[in-house]
Amino acid sequence: MRFLILLKSNLKRLIKNKTTMIATVAIPFSIILALGFLFNNIIGSDSKSVVVNMDKGSYGSEFVKEIQSNTKIEVCDKNEATKKLKNKNISVFYEIPEDFSAKLEKGEKPQIFSYKSENNSEFGNFQLNADSLINHMLLRNEFKNNNKDVSLKALSYEDSNITIKGNDKNSLGDTMVLNLIISFALFSSIGISMELFHLSEQNILVRSFTTANKPGVIIGAVLAAMFIISAVSYSSIYMLSALFNSHNMIAKAPIAILNITCLALVSLSLGILVTRMVKGESYINVALQIIVGVTCFVGGSFMPYELLPKSITAFSKFTPQYWAIQSINTQKPEYALIVLLFSVALFTAGTFKVRKIA
Repeated sequence: MRFLILLKSNLKRLIKNKTTMIATVAIPFSIILALGFLFNNIIGSDSKSVVVNMDKGSYGSEFVKEIQSNTKIEVCDKNEATKKLKNKNISVFYEIPEDFSAKLEKGEKPQIFSYKSENNSEFGNFQLNADSLINHMLLRNEFKNNNKDVSLKALSYEDSNITIKGNDKNSLGDTMVLNLIISFALFSSIGISMELFHLSEQNILVRSFTTANKPGVIIGAVLAAMFIISAVSYSSIYMLSALFNSHNMIAKAPIAILNITCLALVSLSLGILVTRMVKGESYINVALQIIVGVTCFVGGSFMPYELLPKSITAFSKFTPQYWAIQSINTQKPEYALIVLLFSVALFTAGTFKVRKIA
């Protein structure tokens, strides 16, 4: 009962703190909502991609047929596509080269050429989906060479352990919005550390130990309030962003919210650990920015994991961000347990002796 009373008191205190609510809710939501709209409606829009098929074999036609299942494309001849590009009716078109089938039959990965206007730097669903499909076609040929008949559908990561970026029907905008939410959730550890530091600096926690309440109850109520604010805030941001910008994200909401909740625990645990180990407000801030920044980059929440160099992805599995993204993208809730293990390890190290927080 005392725990619930203290929890309610701390929740009221945090909610009334304008700085905390602006940093935890208002700023992340504004940025994610704005960038989500930009990614989904401008950069990552579902406008048709123009494709020119110059292939002399059968794989070019198969490629066009398969990629149409999850990408909007318009097939036309090269002269027509070039005319549209010159007239600025389109900003880019893609050409399947003449040797597309020949290279696939040799086991080589063919290239798809893109013709763009000078100021165009578009990178969207077509590129990701095309690369994924070509990889699947190459892999299927390898199976055929070993007398094994495997369909392209069977090679998708939903039906096997092969995970290739682009087969997911999510837009690039959905991916970037999810990555932003995960990054903000981890960076919230800075606010948690600052809150603990100020409570300690003002001797609020020390004075509370002189009351009839046990230290574990006092600290538990403070930490639980911080966790609830963080988990509820970022889960709400995810749902609101999904409703405003991408209804495709709603289907993944249950597992996404599960992982966001686990990441809130990681953020809380990391904040506690750094507050205990580092002395001085400015040093705590710098330490957490470095730790969270590096793990977000390595874990794939600053940019898609598939775009990172192999030298970096070798360390990705040692970050909670990686497992949260994989859990949401593959819809495997068991991966969230790995995220939870990160929080348990950090929390255990940070709260070995509860009195030392004060």
